[in-house]
Amino acid sequence: MNITGPESLLMGVDDLAESRRFLNLYGLKELDHGAKGASFEALDGSGVELRLLDDPVLPAANVRGPTLRASIWGVESEADLDAIAEELSRDRQVRRVDGMVQSADDDGNALWFRVSQRRAYEAPGYERNVAGNKYERFNKRVDFDDHSPARQMGHVVYWSKDPKESIKFYRDRLGFRITDSFLDNMGVFARAKGHSDHHSLFLMRPFQDDIPNCFQHAEFTFGDAQDVFAGGYKLDKAGFETARGPGRFELGSNWYWYFKTPMGGAFELGADMDQVDDNWVAGEFDNAGVTGGWYFDFNKQWSRIR
Repeated sequence: MNITGPESLLMGVDDLAESRRFLNLYGLKELDHGAKGASFEALDGSGVELRLLDDPVLPAANVRGPTLRASIWGVESEADLDAIAEELSRDRQVRRVDGMVQSADDDGNALWFRVSQRRAYEAPGYERNVAGNKYERFNKRVDFDDHSPARQMGHVVYWSKDPKESIKFYRDRLGFRITDSFLDNMGVFARAKGHSDHHSLFLMRPFQDDIPNCFQHAEFTFGDAQDVFAGGYKLDKAGFETARGPGRFELGSNWYWYFKTPMGGAFELGADMDQVDDNWVAGEFDNAGVTGGWYFDFNKQWSRIR
């Protein structure tokens, strides 16, 4: 099953205007909007669909209020869609709607699949001054308001009560590759077969008993750390609250800055993710991927792991 990665998020929201404001500042291009929803995309065509909470197109949610209602994953061909439908229909409901296969994972998160709509794109490079190399930026200051658009969707993260058990569905049924994990069943990273990012998916065990299996955050990939910092600065100035960052992870090596969103959960600005293939050697680690790790609880607070 040649799954090429996550490429759209269907979000149920109760404040459409504020959700649109966030995504425009975040760096996605607004394609259309109306009284009941809006759509956004990155440079490669991956993106976000917003719908009001009472929209009948939305599948059921694991939690009340604004949240991700379905993650939509790309595949290479119609044959891959047929293979996924055949495999998943063995033990769960599968629907074929508007060219998509619609089902759910073992934690109850809605998963939809479609032939990939990603496209090639051109994006500007950056002038860098690296000691020992040719300096590219002379007599010129960095413009900290220069925030280029999101390039592509990178990964989706869910809270899961039992990550090691829940990841088996993705590994054994959908062909995902486990890339790294944490001790004590705290979380598992995995990538889709046709995706080279260190992870397309992360299942993370909640630190509080009252957090159900549900959406935690999503990431879109930007050009470099300049985009992460400039984009985060723009969101911060606009009044959106930092959930975590800015910083750089040990696992995945990516720069990050997370923001709480009016859509539920968090959105991450990311850049410079490790690129891997089947020769990558997975490891098991004892922290949350960054020195002095942090986590996001269901009450929208970041707390340090003691």
